[in-house]
Amino acid sequence: MNKILYEELKKVTAVNIDFSKEDTKIFIPRSIKILNSSLQIGGVYKIKLDDSITNPFQGSTLASNWNNGKVPEYSVYIAEILDCMANMIKINGVAEDNPVSQFIGWLPTSGFETLSKE
Repeated sequence: MNKILYEELKKVTAVNIDFSKEDTKIFIPRSIKILNSSLQIGGVYKIKLDDSITNPFQGSTLASNWNNGKVPEYSVYIAEILDCMANMIKINGVAEDNPVSQFIGWLPTSGFETLSKE
């Protein structure tokens, strides 16, 4: 295996990649259940959504393509992480300001800030 490739593969932390220095075969798992070091599927977190999520700009396709036309009404949710796909996560969230307001949908991982683990 190329020395540069070997060194770069050793830096990967998101998934457990199976490889050896002597071989060119690399196995990369297709899906992962840990989103990053702080978010896990099934975990409950207090999150704050970016303004671009709650007030999407004209032409944004997040609501139409991912959430059946629904846009979150509030900016802070207590949310359970249901699933992940690429750079998106699916949440089941209850608004902090209105406990009867629920949002179930997909969010880009760059579209919110994790405030705390609940």
